[in-house]
Formats: sequence, C-alpha cells, structure tokens
Amino acid sequence: MNSMILSALAACFWKLWGAFKQSRVYLLFWKIYNGITKSWQNSAIMTLLRRHERDGKSQTSAVSRILMSPFTFLEFLQRKTGAFVKAQIDKSCICAWSRRYVQNFMAVNTRFFGVMMLAVFVAYNALSVARGGGFSKISLAAAFLGAVAVLLDYNLMSFLNGSKAVDIVKSAAGFKNLDFDFFDEKYLSGRTRLVLAALAGAAAGAAMVFSPIIGAVLPFAVFGMLLVMYIPVTGVFAAVFAAPFVPTMILAGLCIWTVLSLVIKSLVDSNFKWRREGMGLSIIILLGVLFISSVMSFARMGSLKVWAMYFVFWSFYFVIINTVKTKEQLYGLLKLLVISGALVAVYGIMQYLFGWTTTNAWLDENMFADTGMRVYSTLGNPNVLGEYLILVLPVAAVYMLKYKFKDLGKWAYGAMFIVLALCLVLTQSRGCWIGFMLSAVIFVTFYEGKWWALVPAVLLILPFVVPDSIVQRMMSVGNMGDSSTSYRVYIWMGTLGMLKHFWLGGIGMGEAAFGEVYPFFSYNAIVAPHSHNTFLQLTVEAGVGALAVFLISQIIFIKKMSDAYRLDDKKSLDSSMALALAAGVIGFLAQSMFDYTFYNYRVMAVFVMVLAIGISLKYIKEESAA
Repeated sequence: MNSMILSALAACFWKLWGAFKQSRVYLLFWKIYNGITKSWQNSAIMTLLRRHERDGKSQTSAVSRILMSPFTFLEFLQRKTGAFVKAQIDKSCICAWSRRYVQNFMAVNTRFFGVMMLAVFVAYNALSVARGGGFSKISLAAAFLGAVAVLLDYNLMSFLNGSKAVDIVKSAAGFKNLDFDFFDEKYLSGRTRLVLAALAGAAAGAAMVFSPIIGAVLPFAVFGMLLVMYIPVTGVFAAVFAAPFVPTMILAGLCIWTVLSLVIKSLVDSNFKWRREGMGLSIIILLGVLFISSVMSFARMGSLKVWAMYFVFWSFYFVIINTVKTKEQLYGLLKLLVISGALVAVYGIMQYLFGWTTTNAWLDENMFADTGMRVYSTLGNPNVLGEYLILVLPVAAVYMLKYKFKDLGKWAYGAMFIVLALCLVLTQSRGCWIGFMLSAVIFVTFYEGKWWALVPAVLLILPFVVPDSIVQRMMSVGNMGDSSTSYRVYIWMGTLGMLKHFWLGGIGMGEAAFGEVYPFFSYNAIVAPHSHNTFLQLTVEAGVGALAVFLISQIIFIKKMSDAYRLDDKKSLDSSMALALAAGVIGFLAQSMFDYTFYNYRVMAVFVMVLAIGISLKYIKEESAA
C-alpha cells in the first residue's frame, strides 16, 4: 500500500516537473541562468582564479628560502644522518618492544589483554593494601575475565571482517572496503609481548590507586602515542576526530606529538620530501608577524602563550599536507570529519530535547522570550558550535549527493547532513546562519546552477515549515534593540578607535593585551575580551600586516581550490569536494565578520585542518594527473 502511494506521488512529481520544464517561466529562468553564468565566467574574479600558479617562483625567491629553511635543514639532516638514525632504530630493543605492543593492541589479542588485566588486578590491590586501603571486589571480576582471556589466544579484530553487523556499519560510514587484518601476526607470539602486557597492566593498576580515570586510560594512551610515532598519519586522523571533544591542551599535545613523529619519519625515510608551497609560506609569515606583535605586546607573557597555541595549531597544517598523500587517506579523513561533526550535532540536539546544561545567557530575553534554548554541544558556546558546523556541513553534503541511491552510505550521510543542519538551526546563531547560507549559495551555484529554478517553490514552502521564532531571530539582524547586536556594534566602535593609534603594529595577542588597552576606548562602559570580529582582531593585535597576510592566505586557498575544481569534471567527487571545502571556508570567513572565530582554539584548529585537507586534495589531484 505504502509503495503504491509513494509510486503515485513520484509519478505525479515527475509529471509536474515535466510540465514546468515546458513552461515559459522555466525558459525565463534558464535564460537568466545562462546570462549570469556567462557574465561570471568573464568577470575579474574568475580571470584572477584562472591565472597560472606562481608557487614555483615564490619558492625560489630569497625570502622563501629563508622562511622555509627549517624544512631545508631537516632534508639536510636526512641526507647526512638519516641512514645512521634508521640503523639505530632498527637495532633498538625499545623500538622492537614498542612494535610488539602496538601490533598486539591493534589485533586485540585476548592473551595479551588477559595478562594486562591480571597485572592491573595484582598491582592495584597490592598498592591499595600497602597504603592502608582494602581489597577491591570489583577488580576481582576483571581478574576473572583476564584469566579466561589468557587461556585463549585469538585476535578479536580479525573476527570483525566476517560480521554482518560490522559490514552494515562500514557501509553506512563509507568504509565498505575496510579490512581489519591490518596487524602483523609475526609480533603476536612469544613471551616478550606478555611481559610488555604485564608491565603496562602494572603501571595502569598503580595509577588507578590515585586516579581511576588516568589508570584506565594509560595503556590506551601509550598505544596511541606509539602508533602515531610508528605511523604519523594516524595522529592526523585522531586530531580531526577528537578536536571537538577533547580539551584544548590534550588536542595541542596530540598535535605536538604528531609533529615530532613526522620529523623523525622525515629523517629516517630517504624517500620523504617536505611539501611546501605558497599557502605554507603565508602561514609562516603570519606566525612571524604575530610573534613580533607578541614580543612587543602590552601583556608580553600572556601574548606569547596565545602565540604558542597559534604556532601549534597552524603548524599542524604542514603535518597534514605531508602525511595525507593518497585518496584513501584523504577521503577517509573527510568522512571522519563528518562523523565526528554528526556526533557533536546529535549531542547538541539532545541538549535541546532534554534541557541538558543549557542556558539562555546568549539570548536577549526581552526580544526572544519564546525562542527557547541555544545549544552549544561540546564546544561551550552556540556561536563556536555554529562555526564548527559551517566547516563540516558542505563536506557532508558532497557525500550525501555522491553516493548512489542503493548505497547505505547515501542515506547515512543524508541523515548526518540533516542532523548537522538541525543543530546549526538550534544554535540560534544568526551570523552562522548567514555564513552557511553564503556557503550554500556558492556550492549550489557551481555544483548545479539549474537548482536555482526551484527557488520560487522553496520560498512558497518556507513559511509553512520554518518556525516563527527562527524568522523573528533572523529578521532581528541589524536591530540595535537587540542587546547582542548593540553589544557587538559598540565593541567594533571601540576597536576602531584603538586602530587609529595601533593600526601599524598592534597591541599584542590575546585577551590580556586587549584588556589592557580596550577600556580606554570602550563605548558605554562595555567590557569585552575581544573585538567580536576576526579581521578587526587580527589587525588590532598585530597590525595591518597581519590582516593582509591572513587575507592573502585565504585568497591563495580559494584559488587552489578553484584550480582543483577545474582539474576534473565539475561533477566528479574531487571537484565537488574542492568546491565544498572552499564554500565552507568562505562561510566561516563570513561568520568571522560577526565573531572572533579563533577565540576558541579547537575551532581554529579545525579551520586549519580544513585548509590543509584542501591543499592535500590539490596535491593528490595534480600527482594523479601528471
């Protein structure tokens, strides 16, 4: 019955669509579309984007050679000491033990984990009793499971390959060809691995006496660190997935460890060559300008701490472009970005549904008394959450469009896109809505401009599906009666007053420096930690030079994505993804006009990751076309 109804509705839709295509209205829209397309193709913007790359010249200049000297020095060390370092690593017992630990962990070997659980039981209870505590009965159950596991010697990971349930999950996530036999069986035997398991378990058990959480996490943390050292690209995957969930300092530690791992890999791998181009050069210059402003800051120590965070996360750009070198890695990373974002969005929606730790602190209750809550999920602020979602949504849209109808992935990513969009609505962030709409306009225009013919129908439907509270919130943009709007405008006025005096070199990075100077220029005694505008903030912190370099870096990125978009058929996955990444970044920059989007370091890190993933896509496209 349901199928007959759906078939009838589909047939009715296609008949109406066929009739519409024969109408004069459709022909009028088609002529307008063709006219706009021709004008755009001949515009100055497209002429600029079509110009040939000049990276080759920029890399051979004296300034470029100086700024890129750290990479040149690493390549020099590789030639001089790489063979010696590699030989020492190959002979090292510690490295051999580390490989055994990693391989047994990846295989989820039952005997390995059984010994570890028994060691946890013994160490925890021995130390607890020695400190005057009691015997833990709960740990006895873990010891029993460990004893059973010791009797077996199976690799649980290999069993996942034959599981129908796992196959469904893999298909939905877009990893249909993922093979779980990624471990090396030659490391899964012998006594050494069991000794390592016992040592790890003993350390974890001892740590649990003081902190159960640290003790439980310790063996997994050691595994993660060794795995990243062994395969640096795994650190990139971990950072992209974990960025919206973990505290800033843990994310920074992960990025630093991955950088260190890649540096070591670059020294021992004779085939490794550092990628460096115009985008990377602009990042180095930006970090240099920001460092100078921090040294000359009104609050030097505070500014240098902020600069250190910028250095860690912006340097991660070079890690991504030098580790993500295949399409499998690239698209796996993008899928992980969407899945991570979907989990963040689900938590945000649950906040709204169940009222979890939400607040109306970001709403003018006089104007929006009936609007309800603003969700912020794991990112602590609705605007910050919206900025993150702007970067993820276009990527989710590509996967939703590119999978075939018969593929489970199409429906899974379609559901994720809806969840992400709904969460963006629930942030109630007007700037983020504007940013997303701009990115959607760009994506639709270049992906399939004919869809604009549906705009009249969409406009007719919207009043019936969009809640009045959303319409009211959107229509309040620019209304000075809204305390949020007036708050920002007064801060911008105060910041512009500061720029009259500090436009050249800035006042220094961070909240501390801003707090030292801003009170002298504030309007209506408004207190603010920053200027609520990324472009103003960069200028007031480090002068007009910082703003210029940042804008140049974004122009370079958009140009590179334009080149990648035109390297292949415009409907191909690669071209569509280049378009999506560019659209997301432009939407993010639009929101940056209404908020200081780098104030949250985790969102700044995700922004840098998206830039790096886009440049990696361009590298991969060029190498495949060569």
